[in-house]
Amino acid sequence: MTVQIQQPKDIPLLTVFLEMMNNQQEHHIGFCSLERHTIHSKLTYFFSDLTLEESFIVAYDEGEIIGALGFDIYSTLNKAKVCGPFVKYPDKYPQLVEEMWFALNRNVPASLQSFEFLVNTNNYSIRKFLLKLQAIEVKRMIMIKALKNFVSTFNRDHSTKIHSNVHPFHKSFCQLLQIDEEQWFQFAATLNEDQKLLFYINEIEDILGYVYVRVEAMYFLGEIHHYTFLDLPNEKRAQLIYESLQHIFSYPQFTQTEMYLDKAEQLDVFTDAGFQVGDEMIYYQYKKTT
Repeated sequence: MTVQIQQPKDIPLLTVFLEMMNNQQEHHIGFCSLERHTIHSKLTYFFSDLTLEESFIVAYDEGEIIGALGFDIYSTLNKAKVCGPFVKYPDKYPQLVEEMWFALNRNVPASLQSFEFLVNTNNYSIRKFLLKLQAIEVKRMIMIKALKNFVSTFNRDHSTKIHSNVHPFHKSFCQLLQIDEEQWFQFAATLNEDQKLLFYINEIEDILGYVYVRVEAMYFLGEIHHYTFLDLPNEKRAQLIYESLQHIFSYPQFTQTEMYLDKAEQLDVFTDAGFQVGDEMIYYQYKKTT
């Protein structure tokens, strides 16, 4: 048994491994997609401010991938979201998590000091590692998942007016988001038929709540990126979420999407829109001391 830890040499094969591992509760993490095409796109186009070779390592045994670990690095913030560590046979390779952790840390800049983990509560191998690492449990979260076939069975009321033309309301958005007009126009320039703000207004044209839904179909990216609900009843909140899902699923590339919510969130707003409640997750932070 000769384990080799090295840079990834076959991205499609690594993608298959990550998809297989991350769809098992005992290996599941939040900072990795559940779908192969999205994982491949993330690794190819969006993963880390450094190169993939600098940010990811893979463990092989006789040519088989048995482990993987990646740091999605934000260089200006000196932090990383941790993709993994994944170990296919944890009982057979009990030291591999730590070996990969130290190996990848040797490759990245010393200024990288802060690490974030989002771990399924059933992923005991990583939780054990994080306990040894003395990472801090920050909060509990819930994974929710929307499936295209399930959402399509919903028949929601469309009588309320949802807006998507932001330009007449830019002053209200500036006030809501606490940004100046130059920042607003920079953001608004990114909006198009794929990336939208869906929102409600009141009778004096103040913004009551919005959802920013982001779709880049060629990169298999379709997500509810962020949202804000102010003085908005739950029915309209659910309607905004539902319309956002309809927008994502209008593209044939997408059959599901996931979100991770704080446990304090009103889950019924999301289940009324078509999401299904999944597993509990734990968000950890770890800061190097040396």
